[in-house]
Amino acid sequence: MIARFITLGLLAIISADAQQAQQVDDIRIFYETSGQNAVDVADVNANGVPDQVEDVMTQVRAARRMFVEVLGFPEPLQTKRFREARFIDIHFQHKDVLKMNGVAYDELQRFNKPGDPPGTRSIAFTVATSVKAPANLTPAHEFFHLIQYGTTYFKNRWFLEGTARWSERALGAGGLGTARVLSQWPLSDEQKKAVTAMAYEASEHLWNPLAARIDKTGAIPDSATLKQLQAMTYTDGTLVVKDLRLTGWALIRDVIVELGKIDDQAFRELGYERWSEENQRSPGNDAYLFRAIEKIASAPVRP
Repeated sequence: MIARFITLGLLAIISADAQQAQQVDDIRIFYETSGQNAVDVADVNANGVPDQVEDVMTQVRAARRMFVEVLGFPEPLQTKRFREARFIDIHFQHKDVLKMNGVAYDELQRFNKPGDPPGTRSIAFTVATSVKAPANLTPAHEFFHLIQYGTTYFKNRWFLEGTARWSERALGAGGLGTARVLSQWPLSDEQKKAVTAMAYEASEHLWNPLAARIDKTGAIPDSATLKQLQAMTYTDGTLVVKDLRLTGWALIRDVIVELGKIDDQAFRELGYERWSEENQRSPGNDAYLFRAIEKIASAPVRP
């Protein structure tokens, strides 16, 4: 069953000293307009929100609706791990400080923002002030990490970054990124060892070719929500959703859901006392990850 959530269209601008915020429903973006972490203050539509901030909000909302409402991926705020969170909070930070385009956090956060009741919790990610959403899919990529974190504790980078890189095509052009030839499936032990040493490039060497092998059309299923997404634009008028293709979406969705089940087994059998950062990234998880992938890849595709 595809999970649903209601978009109420609530828009608010919150100001606290140098930090301001745009809020739409339960998504909040905090930003500054002066100092090192300042965003681009251009506001072409003169609505009081910098276009850079508004465009990131638009992209995250579109990614959420695409993955959750259209494609049936787990809604992060409804997962067991994150259901205590009230908001998805996004912060801007200068890239010289952040050292990357974006980073998502796998733990519940307490930001103590003005007006928040005591104990308010959020799930969150940070975006570099150099990111302009119409030309950069980092916000959607980081939101996809929240889907992963809410569903499974596994954080092995070949899974985590490989599928997040794959996910960018949900809003981007083309149904799939670069894909190497998958010479055999299941992979040999030697091939698995090579994949587990990868991060983002695992999309090219495993996830994309496997998606192409399983999904011959890459068609995103039609729905009223999809039609609404097709009409969404950034402040410069460009479309947010570039086309109606995302190859392997049912495969990746079902693998992530399966990993949310099999990580309990890994926890017991590997003798973990808690899901420490070391345990979440342990090479010992690899066998369970491949077991889940092989199980889903061999099953009939569920729309």
